[in-house]
Amino acid sequence: MHNGKLFFFIIPILALVSCSSEHSKIVVAEYGNYKIYMDEFEKAYSKNAGGVEKASKDSLDAYKNFLALYVNYKLKLRDAAVRGYTKDADMQKEYNDYKKNIGATLFLENELYEPNLKQLYERRKTEYRASHIFLTPDDSTDQKKIEELGNQILEHAKNGEDFASLAKQYSKDSYTNRDGGDVYYFTAGQINSAVIEDAVYSLNEGEIYPSLVNSGFGYHIIKITEKHPRRVSLRAEHILIQFKDSTGAADTAKALKEITEIERQLKNGADFNDLAFKYSQDSGSRLKKGDLGFLRRRDTFVEFDEALFKLKIGEISPIVKTRFGFHIIKVVDESLYPSYEQEKEELKEIFQHSRYKTEFEKIVERLKKEFHYHLNEDTFNKVLSMADTLKISSDYWGSKLNKEAGNSNLFTINGSQYFLDSLVSNMIKLESFAGKTFDLKTLKEGIEKYAGDLLVKQKAIVYDKVDPEFAKLMEDYENGMYLFKVLDDEIWSKLEIDSAKVQKFYDETKVNYRWKDRVEFKEIYSQSDSLINNCYSLAVSGYDFDSLFVKFSQRIGYENKPGYYGLIDTDFNELAKQSNTLEQIGDISKPFQFEGGWSIVKLIKREPARLKTFDEAKGEAASILQEKESKRLDEVYLNKLKKIYKPKLHYDKLHNAFKQQ
Repeated sequence: MHNGKLFFFIIPILALVSCSSEHSKIVVAEYGNYKIYMDEFEKAYSKNAGGVEKASKDSLDAYKNFLALYVNYKLKLRDAAVRGYTKDADMQKEYNDYKKNIGATLFLENELYEPNLKQLYERRKTEYRASHIFLTPDDSTDQKKIEELGNQILEHAKNGEDFASLAKQYSKDSYTNRDGGDVYYFTAGQINSAVIEDAVYSLNEGEIYPSLVNSGFGYHIIKITEKHPRRVSLRAEHILIQFKDSTGAADTAKALKEITEIERQLKNGADFNDLAFKYSQDSGSRLKKGDLGFLRRRDTFVEFDEALFKLKIGEISPIVKTRFGFHIIKVVDESLYPSYEQEKEELKEIFQHSRYKTEFEKIVERLKKEFHYHLNEDTFNKVLSMADTLKISSDYWGSKLNKEAGNSNLFTINGSQYFLDSLVSNMIKLESFAGKTFDLKTLKEGIEKYAGDLLVKQKAIVYDKVDPEFAKLMEDYENGMYLFKVLDDEIWSKLEIDSAKVQKFYDETKVNYRWKDRVEFKEIYSQSDSLINNCYSLAVSGYDFDSLFVKFSQRIGYENKPGYYGLIDTDFNELAKQSNTLEQIGDISKPFQFEGGWSIVKLIKREPARLKTFDEAKGEAASILQEKESKRLDEVYLNKLKKIYKPKLHYDKLHNAFKQQ
């Protein structure tokens, strides 16, 4: 019974697969021994149309027109293969160079940037407040002892001993130890250590990370004191009463009395903005009735910041004391968390400064295994022993190190050797290595950078095997490369357009080259209607138009040719239209609105429609003749190919296009 049910369940699926397969294998065109199937046609058409949904709504005539063009395209590609372009060494080098560069970019976008930017985006929705105890070796304590001490302190903290007291006693972070290790509020991208950020984002409020965290600068014991959804920015208003009076003398009691009275008025219903305008001693915001604009976390002093981000929209804070004086704060608006696409560029900048190096190194380590990277320790040690004080510069060439070790294999990737000379050449090009000596740290950094870039390009060569988008991109590029070459051979290199031919073509078609009615004028522009009216009055009174332009016009880009536009069509824009309404040369228009401001124009010249002279039409005629001759040569070429391949276009099959069930 069970098998019977399974049998009847499978039958419809097999029928669907069979139907799908039959549809995709419908032959829509043939040329020589080659066929174009429905699935290939639909993919090509939908890409050209902007997607399957749009393509499925197009007409049968549109499908027919595209099929004819597509067959012509396939004929040319086939001819390129027959000519041996696909095996041409120069073309293959061009293809591989492009593949390495574009593949490396796409690989890093997909494998490095995109996942990390999305993780950063999600993490930045949460805000933490944390405390830490920082321990680092010094003259009296080595690394082993620091680890032992750190683990002891960690156990005390886990067992409930006061974290703040432990931080004050042991932490070497002079910025936070007096505050019990408190590093205040932060979110992802604001921490200068990827390992610390990862540790923080694994914890909940009140938790202590279970082990010491090595940031590279020392060891950290981390405790989360707060965790909540992040508020991106708040629009704040405030009223400030300073401690110092007009003479510069500090009088805290007087300031407190004044701010207390303002607080009383607010509680009795007084308008916050009116009070800010009347009493606030912050010269930067008083005239804006206390408005400070949108503020992000850490934009202001800690006391102000902490009070601000506790407020909801519309709430007013108690009196807040900072080193400037006493404040009362109000939140009037809050920005929404932006979309991923809105944030992407900023996220990328944050990632490059905070985690790029760490995450890139992870990818390189993965690629080292995939492509069998091997460092030649003998050469590496030889370089260190010989380099001494030699700097990474052009001084390397001709040095003892260059002569004795330059051609030595430094590392291999997939069996290919890379020599010291090529490493140094690469390092010299990079500003980050300028003037450095060949010490252990610099040599390691240089090898990691050079080998990392080579490994990414190695991955790019095979990336089309795992990424369909890249495979299609490279297929399109390769086909475009061959098509360009064959068209260059058959069409562009055969074009012979000289002055005599252009003159002959112009003589035969001169009626097609005409000027419309045109006007020549000057303009004065201003964003102020009163100013432009004043200019108009002065101009019609005889004041020099050019002098008025120099003194008053706000049009950018015409400073060296006082408002002069040259001859342009009378219907080109509103300036030309207004100029054309003027009766006499030298007449000046009344002010009119144009491009967000006001203009007046002076008529310089009027020219009626006429045929263009050869000199005026030469460029246009040459372009038309070239296009016409290109089409003729293309038609000759296609006819030659059609005689060879005898293409057959099955237009009747296109009724089934995009109708797969």
